[in-house]
Amino acid sequence: MNEDKLLGLLGLAHRAGFVASGAMQTEKALLSGRCKLLLIAADTATETQKRLNIMVEETGTPMIKILSKLQLGNAVGKSPKAALAINDIGFASSLRRMVSSDGV
Repeated sequence: MNEDKLLGLLGLAHRAGFVASGAMQTEKALLSGRCKLLLIAADTATETQKRLNIMVEETGTPMIKILSKLQLGNAVGKSPKAALAINDIGFASSLRRMVSSDGV
């Protein structure tokens, strides 16, 4: 697995309507239980990471810290994003397998 495949899969998930991006949408997806996997950019501010970590612990949602804000945003055709909520179990499972197979 390589970064390009991961970014491509994120783009596909976004086009399919299974990605929430931006602070408000990501938190809403987490708290509503729709989020199946939370991706947090490695360069996200410490306070933002703390807030998201609390929500992840409360909801039991899996989380992966990966890539940069710029890369996450570009993958979904937007400005830099600190976090993306993947709202489909199939895409979430595929992304987790990709990351665990190679540790992007």
